[in-house]
Amino acid sequence: MTAHLLDPLLALMRRAFSTPPRSQAAAEEARRVLAALPAPGTAQEPPLIASEHGLLAAIPAALASLSSEWQDTLAPLAARLPWRYSYAPRPDAPGLASRMGWAELVGPAAPIHSDLVGFGLTLISRGTYYPPHSHPAVELYRVLAGTSEWTLGGETHLRQAGDFILHPADAIHAMRALDAPLLAIYSWSGDIISPTAYV
Repeated sequence: MTAHLLDPLLALMRRAFSTPPRSQAAAEEARRVLAALPAPGTAQEPPLIASEHGLLAAIPAALASLSSEWQDTLAPLAARLPWRYSYAPRPDAPGLASRMGWAELVGPAAPIHSDLVGFGLTLISRGTYYPPHSHPAVELYRVLAGTSEWTLGGETHLRQAGDFILHPADAIHAMRALDAPLLAIYSWSGDIISPTAYV
């Protein structure tokens, strides 16, 4: 197997997803995602191009609370990951596209191709609200940094580092980063082609 530029980061993400969630449904979803991910070293070296996403300004604060292993692994790669925000502009949320986004590392259009699963990082700047949205994919998050509010099924709960959050297919959900940026690992399974839409 060939060493892969993203292998160290993906290894940390896999390990974080391997910690058993309290919820049985979340634990089962984590196992499905991990089983569907391409084996380390089996993909071609991905082209990583320097990102100019405004979200990069939140990286240092997001990394501040992480372990030295995470800092040493993610910091050198952060500005080369495929950060994006794919929604149309919202009149009620000017500038949102520069304050939140995601970097999909494994997926249909990601540096490491997969038609079975999406796997990446979500970053939301401090004080930023990710409005209600839904998608056909089943989504699982593992929070890495930042205390945040998560709303699902009309109920809002505080989440912090270590928590898993499962969003069933087509469930309406929203997030708000509080006093620090929210950094989380996310996965998609099921229908990973249909896009997310605000509701």
